Amino acid sequence: MQGFFRIPARLHLGFILMTELAKAREYLPLREIAERMHVSDGYLEEIAAALKSAGLIQGRTGPGGGYRLAKHAKKISTEEIVIAIEGPMELVECHGGACSVEHRCSSKRLWDAVRTDLRASLKKRSLGEFV
Repeated sequence: MQGFFRIPARLHLGFILMTELAKAREYLPLREIAERMHVSDGYLEEIAAALKSAGLIQGRTGPGGGYRLAKHAKKISTEEIVIAIEGPMELVECHGGACSVEHRCSSKRLWDAVRTDLRASLKKRSLGEFV
């Protein structure tokens, strides 16, 4: 499907991973989640590493190991998940000289307003709402 404003697969899977961890409430091996999601352990490990670096999940090795949420699902905003996995949200490349018409752009304010609204929506919703 060709789409506009499509959510990257990495972000989609990251959100599913976070909801699975929220439901488990204990350390959960990525292998179990990867099997249920039909994705490779390695790909899910890359996503988990980004979430761990952002302080959203914790990992433990050995028997009974795996990953779990670092804080309660109600205290994790969906914006935090997006930023951890994809980085800061930019809808168009307007800054730092990336755009040749930045100084006379008629749509910059529109995309800035859309980005602001989207961030506000993601910020006010917690992971707990989707578990």
